[in-house]
Amino acid sequence: MNIKPTLSFSLLAMLLACASPAQAQSAQRTQNAPTDITDAPDDHGAYLSAIFGNGRIQGGNAEGNVWMRGRTFEVRAGRQQRTLFGSPLPDTLSERIDFVHYNEGHPDNNHRDGFAVQWLMVRQLGAGSAIELGIGPYLSMNTTVIDGRQIDDANVGALVSVGLRLPLNFMPQGTHLRIGYNHVQMRNVHRSDALMIGIGRQFGRSEADPETDPADGQTWFGISGGNSITNMSGTDAALAAVLEARRYLGERMEHWAVSGKFLFEGDDGARVDRRGVAAQLFYVQRVTPRFAISAGLGPYVARNRRADNITHGNLLITFQAEHAVSRHARVFANFNRVKTFRQTDDRDLFQVGFLKDF
Repeated sequence: MNIKPTLSFSLLAMLLACASPAQAQSAQRTQNAPTDITDAPDDHGAYLSAIFGNGRIQGGNAEGNVWMRGRTFEVRAGRQQRTLFGSPLPDTLSERIDFVHYNEGHPDNNHRDGFAVQWLMVRQLGAGSAIELGIGPYLSMNTTVIDGRQIDDANVGALVSVGLRLPLNFMPQGTHLRIGYNHVQMRNVHRSDALMIGIGRQFGRSEADPETDPADGQTWFGISGGNSITNMSGTDAALAAVLEARRYLGERMEHWAVSGKFLFEGDDGARVDRRGVAAQLFYVQRVTPRFAISAGLGPYVARNRRADNITHGNLLITFQAEHAVSRHARVFANFNRVKTFRQTDDRDLFQVGFLKDF
């Protein structure tokens, strides 16, 4: 699963680069004299962070060295607002919904990671500093050996997070040092605790840009290529490609898009040479007028040529960052997880690609 750090570093680089100096100056003016409290970056807008650290597991299948060997990391993306289920909050409080990719490192015989959706309450402590508490469901995938058999073990539990944000005033406004603690609680399998540190950024309000926003009713076609890794030993990395048709759902559903994909996962030389079709629903969050993040999932029906051409239904989960080159062209990078729910042959794909509307 060594593709996952590549995802974190890529998203972290995009996080630091996606605001131009002009945007930063505009945000600074907003902070100095906001006309509305929601214009302040600490109170409203997209949120991105990447943190790294260490921790340990307890219970369940824990054995041998239970430490995560310093390979724990978390990437999160969300949207912060000063309402609670539509009702205004006090000036010092706000809520946020985050999509999280969490990797619990490499203790002996347990390589678990997964995806969570978290609801967080954020309390401002001062200019640029805050503390937050989050909880939500966590779909995990653990590559482990039980009774002599290697499996991809899927479980659903809870991810509880505490975060402390400390401003980094020498960087673009809203950038902060993030210190985080994660606890994973699951039944019948191991629990985990980890302490991490990294960087995050709270972006301010991002208005639509007519020069880069997709036109309503347009269909986008894209192609992407990259690497795929089967999350089981004895397999090789392979080249993978994806063809895609996408539609953004317009002003009334500005945060949503639908996508149809044809995936060529590539041949790992031992277990998987899979290809098939997927349909996904995406939640799209604009970060700046040209930069957006999205999370999508949906069914994926595929045939594995290394398993007697058997066709199975799977789940495809995607975490994506995209940049609008113009109103008619976009480039993107994404991380895809193929989840089989058959305890074998889960796969990770890291892709870069190009979208064009017609």
